[in-house]
Amino acid sequence: MTLQLSDLTKQVILAASISLAPALLHGADADADADVQDAKIAEVMAPTDITESYVMPVWVDQVQRVCPWRSNAGEGYIRLIRSEHDGRHGIILQWIRKGIAGAPTQAISTIAVTELDTTYHVRVKMPEPELSDYACYLTAMGEDMMTEQRYKFDWILKGPGEYEFHATHMLNGGM
Repeated sequence: MTLQLSDLTKQVILAASISLAPALLHGADADADADVQDAKIAEVMAPTDITESYVMPVWVDQVQRVCPWRSNAGEGYIRLIRSEHDGRHGIILQWIRKGIAGAPTQAISTIAVTELDTTYHVRVKMPEPELSDYACYLTAMGEDMMTEQRYKFDWILKGPGEYEFHATHMLNGGM
């Protein structure tokens, strides 16, 4: 029976053996060699191409490009980032400006909707956009994590960094 190891498993075993060998052989003197050994481990474990290893942060739940914008500062689009922390959602608004003459696009304003972090501890559906002549309107339904109270959230997004937030308590129906 032959045991076959993947390349990643081989790298992990090699890294562990490189880091443990000095401690086993030299005891307390191993601390002096720790920096050299750490550099060797980093070299073994380093990916060859950083774009292959890029992964979204674990707190990012969903990202969506919603509406274009234009102002004296330039033009671009609005990006919504829904985050998740302790089972509840937060919304981050980002105004992305298109580059001019080959310059890269860049975020010129990033704002977390603080009302969702401080007042409403909810799980929120990703907001639905609606573009008008003067603003981008976002609408989303949310549910409180403790009381199961439902809400309708509305945002009015204007120029970079400008937004209004409105929350409506949905009444429970019954007979």
